[in-house]
Amino acid sequence: MTKGKEKSKAKNPALKRRLPRTFDEWSIWMRRKGGGFFMSLLRYALIICIGQIILMPILKMISASFMSPEEVGNPISTWIPGTFSIEHLYVAFKLLNYPKALVYTLATTAAQVVLQVLSAAVTGYAFARVRSKKLQKLFVIVILTIVVPPSVLMLPQYLFFRSFDIFGIIKLITGEPLNLLGNPVTLYLLDIFGMGLKSGLYIYIFRQFFRGLPRELEEAAHMDGCGFLSTLFRIIMPNAVPGIITVGVLSFVWNWNDTYYSNLFVGNRLNLMVRLNQVSADMTNTLWGINRQIPGDFYFMHTNQLYQSSILTSSSLLVVLPLIVLFMFIQKRFVESASNAGIVG
Repeated sequence: MTKGKEKSKAKNPALKRRLPRTFDEWSIWMRRKGGGFFMSLLRYALIICIGQIILMPILKMISASFMSPEEVGNPISTWIPGTFSIEHLYVAFKLLNYPKALVYTLATTAAQVVLQVLSAAVTGYAFARVRSKKLQKLFVIVILTIVVPPSVLMLPQYLFFRSFDIFGIIKLITGEPLNLLGNPVTLYLLDIFGMGLKSGLYIYIFRQFFRGLPRELEEAAHMDGCGFLSTLFRIIMPNAVPGIITVGVLSFVWNWNDTYYSNLFVGNRLNLMVRLNQVSADMTNTLWGINRQIPGDFYFMHTNQLYQSSILTSSSLLVVLPLIVLFMFIQKRFVESASNAGIVG
């Protein structure tokens, strides 16, 4: 029978020359036909195109920041300035009050990251390990915090923090509720109780990560007398470094770039994103307000729109510079952690 089948295949060349149907078959066929070079070329071309889309705005900001004011608007000096100058960066530095604003933004963002990581870890661990149908139904509310836009909760949260009170205790003691608006404590309270920026997503990431850890670790800890929180912080958290790095980096980046909560509840001019929005809203008057701090040999064309655009670009570069430095240092760890966190169903 086998010999008859081989003869029928030899007589029918269409069986031998069947064209590939799936992508994997096409890939194997291209390699066999000498298409490996073409596939590699296509892959590198795709990577270069995506890299150009991502890096082009940053490279353009760097070029505009070190460009001389005389060359602003010159199409020849779009990418490589003919004359290098730090005037744009210097003016942006003074405009943002950069040293104080950088320290303030770093401190508040770092505090938010710590609070969000702790609250999300405790909540995610409870959802992952506590066997309760009622608790699992509450997880639907966590998913809703991811889906529902923050603007829906804007008015209730604003009114709550404007007249902050805990079961009437504060009003009973002081005679009136507290007004927490304009104070970063409002952001800290939201982070602690799992209502901060993207907190629902962080809870979900931790829940998925903790579900992938073996229960034998907790059982051994319980036999040694550890409770719920002791097991979490002494046994589970040291093994949850990938999840902590993923949530920490995402929390830092999103809170650093946040303007919604910062403007609504705090509005402090020392916050870099808040200050950048205020500067961009009225460039002429803002530039004129720092004219005495600018050296006399600078051009300082504060009414020129192209000059204002270059100053705004330099200000944006100074705002995102800490994020670029952060990513340069933790790129490898973040990619590895992101691939290991939250992938277990």
